Amino acid sequence: MTTSILPHLSPTPHRWPSRAFDAILWILFLGPVISPLFRASGLPLVAESGQLARDMLATFVCPTPERSYLLFGLPMAVCARCWGATIGLWAARLLVDGRRAERLPGAMWLLDSFRAMPWWARLILCATPFLLWPLEIVGHYRGAWYAPLWLLLFNGAQAGFFAGLFFCSIWPGLWPAAGRQLTSPVATPTK
Repeated sequence: MTTSILPHLSPTPHRWPSRAFDAILWILFLGPVISPLFRASGLPLVAESGQLARDMLATFVCPTPERSYLLFGLPMAVCARCWGATIGLWAARLLVDGRRAERLPGAMWLLDSFRAMPWWARLILCATPFLLWPLEIVGHYRGAWYAPLWLLLFNGAQAGFFAGLFFCSIWPGLWPAAGRQLTSPVATPTK
């Protein structure tokens, strides 16, 4: 009879590469800008691919494509709100990076407190800013108001920031300080 001993490996959490997350953010950030540049080039295949990107994003992603910034006289592939959401996603990604958050007083404590919440509570908290989107869109189409593009950009950026915090918190291995102890940002006096 032969007995073999299998080594027991300790379960380590699986880490996804952060480069994949950053690549997705770069595509979301640069794609809407590249579309009008491609269309403005006038090159046969390049211009058609820019138009295809605009048509796909305006049809399936962006709720108000007519509210987009113009580059070279051509509209971006998404509206100012969606473009602001990509800016907010990047802002959250840069804040979650521990080196940047440590420079802001209380930011690490807030980020650690957020990360300590259960995933469903984080999802509800981060979905709340998106409630302004339908309110703004319905008000626009019913003629109640006409928000300027900078306001749409800000509306998208604040919602994208919270979405970015949520996605950074669930991406395995992206959040650098998931297991730290929570400490209060306010110093406690000693006697």
